[in-house]
Amino acid sequence: MKNTDLNSEVKGYWEGEANTYDTGIQAELESERKDNWKRLVLDEMPDKKELEILDVGTGPGFFPIILGEEGHHVTGIDITKNMITVAKRNAEKYNVTAKLLTMDSQKLDFEDNTFDAVICRNLTWTLDDPETAYKEWKRVLKEDGVLLIFDACWYLYNYDDELGKIYRENEAKIWEKYHRRIHEHANAEEGVELGKKLFMSDKRRPLWDLKYLMEIGFSKVFAKPDVSLLARDAFDQELNWPTPEFMVGAVK
Repeated sequence: MKNTDLNSEVKGYWEGEANTYDTGIQAELESERKDNWKRLVLDEMPDKKELEILDVGTGPGFFPIILGEEGHHVTGIDITKNMITVAKRNAEKYNVTAKLLTMDSQKLDFEDNTFDAVICRNLTWTLDDPETAYKEWKRVLKEDGVLLIFDACWYLYNYDDELGKIYRENEAKIWEKYHRRIHEHANAEEGVELGKKLFMSDKRRPLWDLKYLMEIGFSKVFAKPDVSLLARDAFDQELNWPTPEFMVGAVK
């Protein structure tokens, strides 16, 4: 069930993170990771020259830029106005045409069977009601359309003793070496407290996702448990190796 107060809290948090998040996105767009991400996504896409793609939780517009460069029509949505403002600025900077809209990813303003693909990255862990979101994303997919989710179990270390031990040991090493936290956010403490309230924080993923996507009627589901070496640079991997980035896919 959707938690309106928590949804507002999540929105408020990310409104304040737009510029910090964009710094990392700019680095990705100027690195080899851009091409890695193109391959990761397009290798799973329907075989069609010009795809209609919905990027849910677009943030500063990474997917609209890299997939727009390949000739696809990308609509990027984000619940935060500040992220969409940054995304529009980036689309102009990289000379890419995209629809960029402020919208709740759990309540989409699109007709059924609109998109060839729905994609998202580092979003689902923030959702207060991911079950509703997954149903919505399935609804707007065309038959044989593809859903791709990229994420990580960012807060599972709080619920698993062994993971917690590994995380804290790595955190201590990072502090000793770089005098910084693993995650540098504009509102770091607020982010930690928010993480304790989120639905996905204690879920073992991608197993949870695969099971639920089958339950709601996707014809095929699949996963890559660790795409970190393609998705991250060496420093990001040093920071986050205890929390691998995974890919979950589903076909309607």
